[in-house]
Amino acid sequence: MEAPAHILLADTNEGLRRTLFRLLTDTGNTVEVVGTAEEALGGLSARRVDVLVVSDELGEEASTGLLTHSREHHPETMRLLLTSSGSDLGAGAVIAQRVLRRPFQTEQFERELRALQEAGALVRRAIRRTHDVEFHSSMFQQCVDGGMFSLAIQPMFTARTRGLAAVELLLRSTHPTLSDPLRVLDSVERSGREADLGRVVNQLAAGWMQRVPASVDVFVNTHPAQFAGPRALEAFACLEPFAARTVLEITERAPLSDYHGAEEALGELGRRGFRIAVDDIGSGYNSLSVLAELSPAFIKADMSIVRNAHREPRKQRLLQLLANFASATGSELVAEGVESEEEASTAVRCGANLLQGFHLARPGAAWPPVYPS
Repeated sequence: MEAPAHILLADTNEGLRRTLFRLLTDTGNTVEVVGTAEEALGGLSARRVDVLVVSDELGEEASTGLLTHSREHHPETMRLLLTSSGSDLGAGAVIAQRVLRRPFQTEQFERELRALQEAGALVRRAIRRTHDVEFHSSMFQQCVDGGMFSLAIQPMFTARTRGLAAVELLLRSTHPTLSDPLRVLDSVERSGREADLGRVVNQLAAGWMQRVPASVDVFVNTHPAQFAGPRALEAFACLEPFAARTVLEITERAPLSDYHGAEEALGELGRRGFRIAVDDIGSGYNSLSVLAELSPAFIKADMSIVRNAHREPRKQRLLQLLANFASATGSELVAEGVESEEEASTAVRCGANLLQGFHLARPGAAWPPVYPS
């Protein structure tokens, strides 16, 4: 056997029960043998059973009822029906996942049981995933119902004059478990609620548009999944009045090609006046191929490239390459994660158009932004 299992054997034939009990326990399994369907029902309710072995010698009605109960109330339990060679295969054979006719060789029995154990492992993993989806979806809904999501702003500045050019809206959460953006994103991806999060963020962003001056662009983080599906564009309706200054910043969670219709939706949003920024270039999925596919208005160099760039010539050359590409394609290069004046000066010298980072301004919850003293 692949791994020890808990097996429940229901059969009126005491001799067969003893034989199978000995066979199964010799291979390390835990085996419970019962002689009636009622005893088997009790065993199913008392503990987790990996494989239920039912003999039609219990009677057709009893064995079929037991198999039906197991399928409906214990879907993680695999079902094997033992039937005599001359009997017709009735309803029980349909409900059971495997059928073995008597008499049979022990090798046949072991083979059928092994197949059921392997199938059971797959079923249990699927059930765990389902429970995982329900758990994470429930946490996300708690955030929505409790108004636990908000957006903070972090300014971006022109590289040469350090004038305010744009702000990025950053997700914040007061949920005790989903307490930071990465945990929120992980949870919505586990529950398939990326589009729901996107709608919440867009609504909050529309509120910020009323406070941020019309001369300032607003970067709104979007998950690639938000652009998929027949109703993807509806989620951006609340931002359409502000499309000319809204930049949809695509986070590097997965390649756009994973989401059917995403590129078409992005094209339509572009025709409606929205611009695109590709985040975290230099790490993860957002490779240079994404720049060619999307023609973004902004390219954001990942902070791993900006960090200590003044000390590392290779990072400087990479920033220069990105700046040259941006210039040649009509884009602007944003150096994000700037944490020192040396990094800022290096990014400017390498051709960055915009600067963003704690050295210039930290994220905040109010307008106007607070700058370091």
